[in-house]
Amino acid sequence: MPNEQRMANAPAALNRIAPESSSLTRRIAAIIVSIWFGGILVIALGTPSAFRSVDNVLTSPPESVAKAVKALGPSLTREILSYQVSEANRLMFDIWGWAQVALAVAIVILLLFLSNVGRIALGLSLGMMFMAVLMNFALIPRLSETARLMRVSTKGPTAELAEQFRLIHYGFTFFELTVVALGVMLLVLLLRGRRGMGQHRRRVEEI
Repeated sequence: MPNEQRMANAPAALNRIAPESSSLTRRIAAIIVSIWFGGILVIALGTPSAFRSVDNVLTSPPESVAKAVKALGPSLTREILSYQVSEANRLMFDIWGWAQVALAVAIVILLLFLSNVGRIALGLSLGMMFMAVLMNFALIPRLSETARLMRVSTKGPTAELAEQFRLIHYGFTFFELTVVALGVMLLVLLLRGRRGMGQHRRRVEEI
């Protein structure tokens, strides 16, 4: 009887979603956060690997590429390959920026409307969304524009542009690490909440 009374006196906001539905929503949100982490890892590993591939091609090119290198010269070939890699990375960052916003919005909607999570979990998800929006609409366009200016410079990138690019890239890395930190805390709350609901369900069944 005391347990039933406590459940009846619980805030209505905590009972607006069935526990089973809220648990499923938590699971889906946790999967989305994990997918987000996977994307961050791919970006972190893929971008420098793409630039290293230029040196790999010039060091041991296949026969067909070797003929092109011989005709164009190593310097011009490197410039062309670096331009292609930069454009590919720019497109990848543009897509990733919108992908992060979509993932963040999906997490916020799920937790806000389809779960019984508390304010801390909602705050963490909103923080992740804020970071994603800033990266997509501020950092990534600035990063792309600076990289473009460095490529079109006929005398090569100036020290000022190179420093600006480095600082923006550091800012992007910092934002991504902040997303990871917020996401880890959110995952802990989501998984702990699922265990708590499971224990609560077992207590109810015993009663």
